[in-house]
Amino acid sequence: MKKNLLNVLLVLLLVAGSLTGCRQTKEFGELEKMAITDTINQLMDKVSHYASIANADSAFQWLSDDTAAVFVSGGLAYNARDIASMFTNTYNTIKSQKFEPVSSRVIVLSPDAAVWFATMKEKYVTKDDEEIDQFLVESWLWRREATGWKVLHYNESILQLPDACKRATVEYAVADLASEIKGKTLKPADMPPILTKFLKENPLVFGSTLAFAPDEADGKNHAAAPYVYRHGSEFKQVDLPEAYDYTLSEWYSVPVDQQKPVWSNPYFDDGGGGVVMVTYSIPLYDDQNKLTGVLTGDLKLK
Repeated sequence: MKKNLLNVLLVLLLVAGSLTGCRQTKEFGELEKMAITDTINQLMDKVSHYASIANADSAFQWLSDDTAAVFVSGGLAYNARDIASMFTNTYNTIKSQKFEPVSSRVIVLSPDAAVWFATMKEKYVTKDDEEIDQFLVESWLWRREATGWKVLHYNESILQLPDACKRATVEYAVADLASEIKGKTLKPADMPPILTKFLKENPLVFGSTLAFAPDEADGKNHAAAPYVYRHGSEFKQVDLPEAYDYTLSEWYSVPVDQQKPVWSNPYFDDGGGGVVMVTYSIPLYDDQNKLTGVLTGDLKLK
């Protein structure tokens, strides 16, 4: 696998040089960049459509025949023929699949090259009626060839998401804790023992916090989010405001904006538990419907 990744890196270096070499000095303006962006987005819409109906031959029809082209999925490198064959075999085991875009972006490198980046959620049902949830991160390197735009490199990373049973277990646990503390006047110092007890009673939950809604006092913005998480057989605590501005995090801002419980997308919790996780968050309100904070439960992914 390391050898394959090294080969991919070498190919990308060669590709970057070839794409930006002889035409590097040619200037092109914003209108041309916008036109290329629109073209790539339209092509990727077609790719996504064919993938959603499990048609591998059509989805990969734009792969370049260039011998330098490398296509990576699941940490393995393929040529154009083999990756189409691999996906055909995979699609033959699937009854249905659905993609939910999270974000996408086109970066135009030159008049003849552009990269499409995207993250998305995928839910598919096997022919054995097993439901699988995944989080995909993809990059597609497009090059303008004599026959039109072709894909010179493709890379897909796949992260398995928790199944419905695990999500429901965490949802019920966090909802129970929210009901338990509702109406109580709690201070940040009150939370560590409450959260530690919560984790002991719910072994599936990796970590939890009550992120208090910041308030202004004495001309200063006061924020508090005591976070307790598992560290082997022990429980550790960190104060999230010392690590980062939690109000900007998806697990806090989205449920506050939508005023309802929400699952986050996968993320690396730098400054907290230090693992890749997804977070279930419930916004809490007082009797005047004023936000008091966001209560969370984390599921560790790897």
